[in-house]
Amino acid sequence: MHKIIGKILACVYCAAIIAGTVYFTIRDADRNIIKDVTIEAGSQIRIEDFFHDCPDDARFITDISAIDTNVPSIYMLKVFYGEAFEKDVTLRIEDRTPPKGIALPKNQYASLDWPEASECVGYLYDLSGIAKIEYRDGVPEYQLTGDYLVPVVVTDWYNNSTVIEVPFHVTDDHNAPLFYGIHDITIGDSEDAVINYFEGITVTDDYDESPRYTVDSSKVQIGEAGKYTITYSAIDEAGNVRRQNATVTIKSLDDSEGVTGAGSSWDSPYHNELYRLAYDLLDELRGEDDTETAFNIFNWVHSYVSYETVYGTSTFEEAAYNALTKHSGDCYSFYACCKLLLDCAGIPNMTVLRYPVTYNGHYWNLVKLDGEWYHCDSTKFMNHQALYFQLTDDQIKDSRHQFNGSMLPVRADGTPEYA
Repeated sequence: MHKIIGKILACVYCAAIIAGTVYFTIRDADRNIIKDVTIEAGSQIRIEDFFHDCPDDARFITDISAIDTNVPSIYMLKVFYGEAFEKDVTLRIEDRTPPKGIALPKNQYASLDWPEASECVGYLYDLSGIAKIEYRDGVPEYQLTGDYLVPVVVTDWYNNSTVIEVPFHVTDDHNAPLFYGIHDITIGDSEDAVINYFEGITVTDDYDESPRYTVDSSKVQIGEAGKYTITYSAIDEAGNVRRQNATVTIKSLDDSEGVTGAGSSWDSPYHNELYRLAYDLLDELRGEDDTETAFNIFNWVHSYVSYETVYGTSTFEEAAYNALTKHSGDCYSFYACCKLLLDCAGIPNMTVLRYPVTYNGHYWNLVKLDGEWYHCDSTKFMNHQALYFQLTDDQIKDSRHQFNGSMLPVRADGTPEYA
């Protein structure tokens, strides 16, 4: 009897040991598996990520080949392991990497609105896409000229953020552009007259290399005698505006004696003959470049035209014709003859008037040579028989050649101010 009871107890003990072993094996298997796994978007799905200690036989029962890990999402998967266990697990694909990009350096005028933050960064990349771009500290308010680093925050749809430092050069510009060479214009009342409002006019700015400029000539009535106001306007990149007026005088044919300059548009008895003479002479005076041609022109007029006081007024063409045919005239004839030949040669030039006028006036030429404006004067003077050619402000500076520099383009080695 005792032997039978002992055998029964031994069997119960063995069964308990076996049951305990199975229980601990299942519990250990549950402890070993990781049921909720998060991976970074774009990375691989690995079976070992679902275990603390991955079994050799662990594998996915679910087909994971169709899962695009570049797209954040949540998937329910089934795994097999331990030769007997199948478990449901959760795979989360998330974007936890902040966006990437580069700064786009900016030049900014303090007086203008700042650009959108999105305009200050470029080459942005993020798997989930960019949700917002903003200035970290709000829209900048720098008012002084200088270099600044402005932080811009780029955030994706999973709230990952990158701060990009954008270099800004701020310019405090309150100076409007300057006009040079604006002058009154006088023409005849021909209905076919054409006015070049920008001849001899230049515009400069301390920061903007190419300020925009226009002229409002809407009040001018071509063909109708009278005085008309035109308004020049220039604006720079900073929004600074300068306006300056000039007068257009249209004189009738009967009153054309007071009209001078190459812009005269009425018929002249000298016109055809004058330009035939000019082009014939220019054939002899042309040099290898504009500078040599201009020198030959001024030297010829200086050498072959004698100074003679002219009483009354002359038109531009009358003065030039007298210089070419009679070889005499006053300073206006010297100037007009040179200008006529320069125009025919296609060499940029403009008129300079003595300023302020004392007991009499004086005319000479401003000529653009080698990209710079120079003073040239072929007139003979009693105590100065030499030719004035390609001179700077300082070189021509004497009592006869005072002028208002604000009416002219900036001269070579000169300044825009009055000289």
